[in-house]
Amino acid sequence: MFKKMITYVLVAFISFLTMATSAEATNVRTVRIPIISNGKVLQTDTSPIMVNNRILVPFRAIAQSTGANVFWNANTKQVTVQKNKKVIFLTVQSSTATINDQTVTLDAPPIIYKGRTLVPIRFIAEALDANVQWTGKEVRLSWSTLQTSAGAVYVNETKITNNAMTDGVYTYLPLKKLLTAIDVNVDWIETDETMRIRLSRGQMTITAGKKQLVVDDHEIVAPLAPIRLNDEWYVSASWVMTVFGAQMTRNGNNDLYFSIPRTTFRSPLLPITEAPITVPQHVTTPSMADGRRLLISDNPEVLTATTVPLGQATLALDDVQGSFQAMDHRVFGWHVNNLGTRVTVAMIIDNRSANDIIVTNIKGTYRTSPNSWGYYDVGLPLAEAILRQSLATAQAVEVKAGTSAVIQAFDVSNNQLLGFLYDFTVQQESGIANYRIRTVVTSAAANFSTISPTLAPIDSYATHPRGVWKGTTLEATLPTYTIDGEPVAYSISNGKTDHLLSVANALSHPSETVHNPGHYGLTYRLSLPIQNETGEIKTIRLRFSGRGGAYCGAVKINGVVYLIPPLQPITQSAYIDYTVFSNQDVLSLELMHAGGAALPLGVEVSTVK
Repeated sequence: MFKKMITYVLVAFISFLTMATSAEATNVRTVRIPIISNGKVLQTDTSPIMVNNRILVPFRAIAQSTGANVFWNANTKQVTVQKNKKVIFLTVQSSTATINDQTVTLDAPPIIYKGRTLVPIRFIAEALDANVQWTGKEVRLSWSTLQTSAGAVYVNETKITNNAMTDGVYTYLPLKKLLTAIDVNVDWIETDETMRIRLSRGQMTITAGKKQLVVDDHEIVAPLAPIRLNDEWYVSASWVMTVFGAQMTRNGNNDLYFSIPRTTFRSPLLPITEAPITVPQHVTTPSMADGRRLLISDNPEVLTATTVPLGQATLALDDVQGSFQAMDHRVFGWHVNNLGTRVTVAMIIDNRSANDIIVTNIKGTYRTSPNSWGYYDVGLPLAEAILRQSLATAQAVEVKAGTSAVIQAFDVSNNQLLGFLYDFTVQQESGIANYRIRTVVTSAAANFSTISPTLAPIDSYATHPRGVWKGTTLEATLPTYTIDGEPVAYSISNGKTDHLLSVANALSHPSETVHNPGHYGLTYRLSLPIQNETGEIKTIRLRFSGRGGAYCGAVKINGVVYLIPPLQPITQSAYIDYTVFSNQDVLSLELMHAGGAALPLGVEVSTVK
């Protein structure tokens, strides 16, 4: 009987030891929750477990993911962790551990489960200087891989921090302080992984651990991914230069100076409302107010080794022949230089006649920018300059018979967007005119006239417009709006394909033409009669929105220019209120598309209640 009792005691004791060390007791429950380490899912061979309402996680995998060295002593069941100047000891089934000889108390003891040491989540924070968060669905860990670097950081002459940060190779800046230095009106919304930023010049969304970011619906790829550390985001110096087009210099004290250009406008930006406009009615019979020839140079939009395989090419061409003394022209161009080197884009004229010609009344504007801010740095300034009639003038260009000449040339750095719009007149005293207007690109110091007139192949994967059309201004009178009537919206459209600047209507050869449904390079002039039968002073609201796609542009209302900031498709519109004092009034609107989707603008009018 005594031997049986001894046997029972030994069995019970062994069972207790097994339960204590292997943790196979009934109060252990495997939980299928992911562990996110600095934005990435950590792959472990053991799932986290729950013991007495405490989450325990596999220690070695997490510790090593932070760069720590982990050692296991099977005899003493002790784990030793070394990271930087920190040494940590913890023992299985002990509720205390030491960190650099300082004893700390754990809220649950480490255990061995399925051959792996698991520790409570909170111990990770104390031991590895990590920020640990249990969301109820996942364990999120973040820790600093950055160290303080010598040298202050200045952005547009404002000091944003006394010290930059470094990962040992690259320099990083605190993003929130940088944004505040750029724009006092900046605000942002953060989640665990993303940060959506709204600036005066646009919107952007970044994701921790990802090089890709979205700026006004355009995806940009930065050299290095942002790092999220607790409440701060850090971005590399190369990220700042790529995304914002910043210039960086360094002085002898290792201070960094960033110059970030900010577009300034002479015209106010209209406010945005989170509401779509009424479905527009089609204005199908606009008239062309002028006979100016419009050359669109926007395909291939992105200049690469594939789209420009020889490093130089003719991008767009207007072939002109006829008996006349003067012809008006407009050239609109929009190209991104991804050729890996600085290039020159130029407008040239080839005089193929027996008579001299002269290019006069040259006026226009151009802008370059990092492609991420094309709407604000390029599109909107071009549209504003057209409507404000503030184009810069240039000297006339004489072109001898049988020769070529440069009208304007633009240097474009790699990864830069170029946008330009120029008006001019080609004059000839007598005879038959025979000349070509071309846009060309070259990466070498070449004579532009030697560049082949054969057009670069059309980029069929990005069907941006290219071709020649007659006219640069569409005019239409809208139906009379009666005060207190239902909201009504209009768009200039043929009601079917929406391609008033179609291949069929083009002056260029169909094989060399891509339709221009967004009416780039074109302005609208709209007349809106207002009838006020109330006998009271009333206010109407004009709202502008892209028709099924993103939009931005400029509008002149009774001689005053306003800018329409980039609008999200469907959900957003920009607006302005106008006071009607008399029984009858007429609003004069002039509009120009500055970027966004390939459909032109919709205009809504309603009465403000």
